Amino acid sequence: MKVLKEDIYGGATYSGNVLNIHSVHKEDRGTYYCVADNGVSRGDRRNVNLEVEFSPVVTVPRPRVEQALQYDMDLECHIEAYPPPAIRWLKDGVQLSSNQHYQLSQFATADEFTDSTLRVITAEKRQYGEYICQATNKLGDAEGRVEFTESVIPVCPPACGQARYGGSASAISVSSVLMAVATVLTMVAIAQYVKRA
Repeated sequence: MKVLKEDIYGGATYSGNVLNIHSVHKEDRGTYYCVADNGVSRGDRRNVNLEVEFSPVVTVPRPRVEQALQYDMDLECHIEAYPPPAIRWLKDGVQLSSNQHYQLSQFATADEFTDSTLRVITAEKRQYGEYICQATNKLGDAEGRVEFTESVIPVCPPACGQARYGGSASAISVSSVLMAVATVLTMVAIAQYVKRA
């Protein structure tokens, strides 16, 4: 009998009717095939799926982000865990939820991988500070921290093209503001040229 483990690297083969895995790691999860072959016929094959449960591991790609007032910004964390964890974002000890100030989203990229994003909508002074991304499953929990600070210049993306003032639905296009400033500067330059002539 042979036992094979199929993975992206082509797998490994072990001969014998019992496969012992000592000190199981999360990398050992996957599908194992038991193949019986006596050389007379094609043989027979059965597969066994091995799930390895482990506590969450949280990584934060950008531990410090900044954005100008009145612009949106995304805070992100990546979680590896099995079984899939409950994920929550906190600020000042308070759990956040989707509303007019925040938008939470999660995307499972594989059984054990989840990406979580907290979008700060139209940043206000009180929204700057430390945010915690926390993941919990039955084996434990882990967290990552993101420091959100104020900048003078809008950071793009996601703040591309529009600035919002007063939280209202009205928006002023940045390009139209720049065009107006350029027009005024051009008019001032022409007036000074005419004055000298």
